[in-house]
Formats: sequence, structure tokens, C-alpha cells
Amino acid sequence: MSPTRRTATALLAPTLALTLAACSGTAPEDSTPSPSSPSSTSTSTSASPSPDATTAAVVDIPQTPVGIQVQWTLDALVPEASVDPADAESRLTPAALAQLDGAALAAAFASIAPTGPWEPIAYEGDDSQAMVQLRDSTGERLDLTVVLSADGLIEQLHFAPGFEHTAATSWDELETAVAALPAETNLVVTDVSDPASPREIVAVGQDSAFPVGSIFKLYVLGAVTDAVAEGTLAWDDVLVVTDDVKSLPSGLLQDAPDGTEITVQEAALQMISISDNTATDLLIDAVGRDAVQDQLAVMGHSDPDLNIPFLTTRELFLLGWADGGANRAGWAAADASTRDQILADLPAGRPQVAVTDVVEPVWQDGIDWFASPTDLVAAQVALQEKAKTEAGAPLAEILGTNAGIVPELAATFDSLAFKGGSSMGVFALSWYVSGEHGDHVVTLQARTENTADIGDARAYFASAQDALALISEGK
Repeated sequence: MSPTRRTATALLAPTLALTLAACSGTAPEDSTPSPSSPSSTSTSTSASPSPDATTAAVVDIPQTPVGIQVQWTLDALVPEASVDPADAESRLTPAALAQLDGAALAAAFASIAPTGPWEPIAYEGDDSQAMVQLRDSTGERLDLTVVLSADGLIEQLHFAPGFEHTAATSWDELETAVAALPAETNLVVTDVSDPASPREIVAVGQDSAFPVGSIFKLYVLGAVTDAVAEGTLAWDDVLVVTDDVKSLPSGLLQDAPDGTEITVQEAALQMISISDNTATDLLIDAVGRDAVQDQLAVMGHSDPDLNIPFLTTRELFLLGWADGGANRAGWAAADASTRDQILADLPAGRPQVAVTDVVEPVWQDGIDWFASPTDLVAAQVALQEKAKTEAGAPLAEILGTNAGIVPELAATFDSLAFKGGSSMGVFALSWYVSGEHGDHVVTLQARTENTADIGDARAYFASAQDALALISEGK
């Protein structure tokens, strides 16, 4: 069963997210206004200073597919505007509707509208995603993110209080900013121009293993690529979606009809670009859990046992939040063989987990996927090496479709690979970038048992983007 529908709460201090993504790019994962959210993306929080809310000029909204939906949203934020719930529902994906129905969305808009009209003072986006800075009649700010699905429906609609960020102009400034973040955070920038001799440029925080959310999908991608190289799988092989493999969002395939067919390559693209959890579990099923576990060592993970048995995303939901979290304590205390039995005893079918169940961090009970910054550097480098092989030919597109940063910054690099991940109390980002100043890996990982510490992940994301900007500038 998909997450149950919930009604809206009043958004007097407006924060509205229409995605559940406990395993992808953003509490729950990828629900923040970042790239896959985090993943999800091509538009993200800007690292440049925000315009002054009181003096910034109003900007035009482009007549792109996402721009049309942004304009519809702005029209709904005019005092005394009337939003037709049926019209609202017609604009949302099934996954979004599972969290907020048309009437609830109309009520949410009505709670924001009284100080409107809300005017756009900055806009970044492409055809399918946009981030818009808004100003109301009092000068207050909101940041609006809209992300469309492949069929043009609203997949994410997110409001957050206006975010002010002054970009770091040096590595010292960046280190200070990261150290001040409320959650336990590491940021590591590594020059990997010579993969045999990686050189750390900056390292803030610990090099110990942190939960990484959906970044674990890099190891799944590695296992798929090696299976193709070995001839046991082909990129054009067809996988079939069934209820037994359906997970929960992030992604789209959890809402696909039973029997839907998708190729291995398309599943891999959806796994990385929009962090589709069901696509991920399809691929794990295709190659086998053991193959993914073996890939940890192949891709340079320093302690593979931390992730054995290797969880699927549906298993994470069931272990973490099904039945009030009844499985957490047993999982935390169990050895590897006992954990195998716990997984074998989990119920079949779609996870019976509601949106409102996914509220507490579970990484501290060992329910997530774990890697250190050094491990993530090794994983990114390993995938770049695989991409040079015949079997790995699709990897450049798969890893680069979601840049994870604003297009202007992405354009300063010759090539880029990105994967983000988040869950309750977890936020993680990882890039491999190549450009005139060499090849670099940037990783940021944050963990906390207090979800409020990263309830708004924009400050964490902005620090990572600052690191990429400094690389681009040759600092």
C-alpha cells in the first residue's frame, strides 16, 4: 500500500512539501528544495547572495511547462483567490496526491495568501524544475520549488522561509560555515586528478562512517555495470514491476501498474536521476543482494560489513517505520545471520507504512546504508573507471542527468556526476566533477537524532555548492 493520504495543517509559518522520499536526494529524503531534492534535479538552492526582498525587481515567469505551474501557484497566492480542489488534483502526480489532496492544498494556499500577492523576485529553472524567490506585500520572503514528473504533473511543490546565504570566498570561510552547522557534519573535497594519489583539499568533521541515504545506489549501479560486463545482464534487458518489489517514494515506479516493463538502463537512470526507490529494488533483485554486497569491496569501501546484509529500500521502510518501529530494537542488537532472518520474515507486498509514520530517525539503529567520506570518494572514482569500459558506456548519462547544482555552476565543468541521499536525520551529497582545474570529488554528510537540525537542508546544500564554486574558480 502506498502512503496514506493526509490532510494539510495550517501553514502560517509556511513549509509545504508534496513528496515522501525517505530514501533519496532531501526529511524524508529528497523532500527539500534541492536537486532529487537533493536528488531529483537540475535546479537547486543558489549559492549566491539573495536579492534584497524590499528592493529587488519583479522577474518574469517563463512559459515553460514548469513555469506555467509556477504561475498557477502564484495566482493561487493572491488574497481571496479561489482554488478549485479538482483542478489542483489534476495537476499533481499520484505520489503527491498520496500526501496532500486538492482540498488540503487549497487550504494550504489559503493560509499563505493573506499577505499576498506573492511576487517573483528571482527565478532559476529549466523545463521541468524551478526555484523561485517570492516576496509578499510586507517584504517577507518565501522560496518556492516546483518539480514536474516526466508527464508534466507536479511531483514536488515546496515552500520554505526565505533563505539568505553569503557564499564562502575561501576554503577557510567554508570550513567555518560547515563547522557551525547544527547537525554533525563532514565536508571533504578531494583532488582525484591522479586516482592513485588522491589529495584532500579540505576536510571538515570526521572521516568515520555516516549514514548516506540514497547515495548507496552508487553501489547498486556498480553491481549492475559489472553484471553487464560479465554477460549475466544487459542494459536492454526488461524488468517487470510487481507489488512484491514496489517500494515507497521517492520516484514514480511505485505507482506504476503491476506488470509495467522497464529496461535495466532506464531503471538505472531513474534510480540515479530521480532516486526512484522501486527502480533501485528492481535492480537489486536483478543482480542479487550478494552482488551488491560484493560491490562494496570492489568499489573501495573500507568496512563492507557495516552494510551486510545490504538493504533494499522497501526493507528500510519496513524495518524503520512499519508497526510503530517494532523491528528497530531487534535489528540494532542482531548479528548478520539474525538480520538475514529478520529480513526473511518481513511481509511481502507493498510496505504498509504511512507518511505520518516516517517521523523518527532510524540510522542510529543501523537502519540505513553507511560509508565514510573516503569510501564515497573511492566509489565515485570506481564508477568513473567503469564508465571508460564498453559495459559502462551508459554511466556518463546516468550519473550526469541530475547535476545537483544550479545550471550556471554545472556549466563551468566539463563533466559531472551526482548522487544525493536523505532520510530522517540524514542528509548526504556527493559529486565527481571534471574541469580545467582537474578532477575532484566533493562529499557532504550530516547526521542527527534531532530532525530539526536538518529540517531545512538548504544551508548544508549551499555549503556543498560553495565548495564546487571554489573548485570551479581554481581556489
